[in-house]
Amino acid sequence: MPEALYKYFSFDAGGKVLANGKLRWHSPELLEDPWFIGYQTELGFNHETINKAMLNTAVSMLFTRDIPPGNKEHPLYKALCRWRAEDRFKDEAEAWDALSELLAPTPETLQEKLQKIVTSWQELVSNSRVISFSDTVKDMQLWDQQADQFQGLVLRFDPIGTLSEPRPVEYSAQRPHLTTVREQVNDLVGIQRAAVIEKFESKMLTKAKHLAYQREWRCIQVMAEEDLDCGEDIEDWFMDEPIPTDSLKAIYLGFRMPEARIKKIADLAKRHFPEATLYLSAPVEEQFELSFEKFNCEAITTSS
Repeated sequence: MPEALYKYFSFDAGGKVLANGKLRWHSPELLEDPWFIGYQTELGFNHETINKAMLNTAVSMLFTRDIPPGNKEHPLYKALCRWRAEDRFKDEAEAWDALSELLAPTPETLQEKLQKIVTSWQELVSNSRVISFSDTVKDMQLWDQQADQFQGLVLRFDPIGTLSEPRPVEYSAQRPHLTTVREQVNDLVGIQRAAVIEKFESKMLTKAKHLAYQREWRCIQVMAEEDLDCGEDIEDWFMDEPIPTDSLKAIYLGFRMPEARIKKIADLAKRHFPEATLYLSAPVEEQFELSFEKFNCEAITTSS
């Protein structure tokens, strides 16, 4: 758990949060991540593809020098081990013909299984609400991209006991998929259980490796459908939740924020979050870094 969680805002968005005292939680579909597995995703293969790959794998397991480790209690894996020991088939062609007939009922079962994977993912995406934070207030790219080129602000939150179990995002060079042909085949022949649906939430915590500078943490709430106050339009899949009591600890202002806007933020902080400490940022001399200096919110609002 990080010591603090930071959320970057433009001046307008940050001011609205301070005025309303609410944070917006989105469906992961609205996180503006082009690599996210979307609500309308397709697997890219069907039951026929898996069935053919499964037959190829099963035949290969009969004649390979060493059978891959697997679940010896799995019906098909157990049968393949027995047939290997018995030299049941003289060649791969005979094995292919026999297994094709033996496994003929499988396609219908596979089709239902794949459809359940897609449907379950769609339900999770539509019913989940996510909010993102960073564990640093000093990242120059985040200030530039998310805080309006240092004209915005950053809010610091206490992560303990105030938010829904923040979890770190994993940055990977491999794109996540709902499932793969290999994963399904390994499950069917008993090499390794797929457990696809159990891994769904981890796919909402994966981003591209080149974004690792964001040091992102996400809080995820999976809502009951009856508790969601939104329509069928994906753009409405969000909720505005009150900021937990005493969780907002500090406000950091970009060094390019005009003085009039600084006064406005200070006034909002004084009225709605008097316990939050305000800091002004400043560029570190001869370095692309920021320093932060505490300032008197009372003095600013009084002078204005």
